[in-house]
Formats: sequence, C-alpha cells, structure tokens
Amino acid sequence: YALSNKPEYKPFDPEVTAVHPYQDQAFQPVYFIAENFEDAKAKLQNYTMRIKKPFSLHYDPFTNSIEIMNTPQKVKKALCQMKEELKNLCLALENLS
Repeated sequence: YALSNKPEYKPFDPEVTAVHPYQDQAFQPVYFIAENFEDAKAKLQNYTMRIKKPFSLHYDPFTNSIEIMNTPQKVKKALCQMKEELKNLCLALENLS
C-alpha cells in the first residue's frame, strides 16, 4: 500500500506530523517522508529542543540510561563528569602530539 499511488506523501515535518490524526485500524492515508535518516533525526532533534519543559534530559553512554536533569545538583554532577571526560581527552591528545 505504501508504495502504491493511493496514499498521499508529504515532507517530514515533526510539527505537522506530531498533530496529524492517526488511525491504526486501516492503512495510513498520508506518509511523511524524510530525505534520509540523518535528515529525520536532525528535524526531530530541532523539534524536541523547542518543546518547553521544566527539565532537561542527559544521556549517560556508560550506563545506557537517561537521567532527568531537574535539580541544580544533577546538572552540576553531569557538568563535573563532562569536565573529567574533557580533561582525559585533552591528555590523550597531548600524548598523541
């Protein structure tokens, strides 16, 4: 169905896609198309950055977890961890020079 001429194809725009009615009991009448995965990812990231919320999220690649940054202490802890990581990367770069 998705490859037929029956559905409508529109450019992927998260602001439009997010509010578009969804029916899961039939084929979708509209498909939102991105140029590629990177394009969709960038558009989605830009969209989510504009959503007003009383917190931020921080991804920890070491634990594969996401922490809600809703207190100054959590933000400070994340900044200290980043500072340590940057220090280690700078040392590694100096050792390679």
